Amino acid sequence: MPFIAFLGCDGSGKSAVLDRVTERARDVRLEVVRGHWRPRAIGNSNAEDAAGHADTPHDQEPRGTLSSVIKLGWLWANWWMGWWKHLGSQSKHGLVLFDRYHADILVDPRRYRYGGPPVLARIASPLMPQPALVFFLDASPAVLLSRKQEVSLEALAKSRATYLELAASHPRFRIIDASRPLDQVVEEVFGKIEEIMTLGEDFE
Repeated sequence: MPFIAFLGCDGSGKSAVLDRVTERARDVRLEVVRGHWRPRAIGNSNAEDAAGHADTPHDQEPRGTLSSVIKLGWLWANWWMGWWKHLGSQSKHGLVLFDRYHADILVDPRRYRYGGPPVLARIASPLMPQPALVFFLDASPAVLLSRKQEVSLEALAKSRATYLELAASHPRFRIIDASRPLDQVVEEVFGKIEEIMTLGEDFE
């Protein structure tokens, strides 16, 4: 059973969709493990992790190049230690659902205060454990802004364009129209999860 990640701009409804998908999975007696951004293999939640939840995620200045590169290595270590310790085995016996994951730094480095070379982030992300599926919850910047006002219209438009570029280059991405009612979004997402579970494809 798969490790699945959810990406989307602020206002795309990731939390609501994840909550409903979790309920649906548990209704059919699937074990579900939830995560946000990274496994907690090294250290506890801190200011950096909270940045993904912050009301003003772009307010903090990026780190310098050296500290950003060190943090990128720390993120790599977190993902592999978390995968070896528990996520790998959990993904074989249930669903591992992540709200954001390491590829998010490629789209929105400012959120994670990454100020290092973009090419290093592009090299590092594929070297970390990969989801079986990545759902990108898509909506127009106007719709996103009407739901959540923490990020500017310009920043939303830029992030959305970068997400769509990433999705187009990655066969595991599925673009979901998140401007629709929540029930419709959850139905499509859960249907795609059931499909890969039924097919029993090896996404490792």
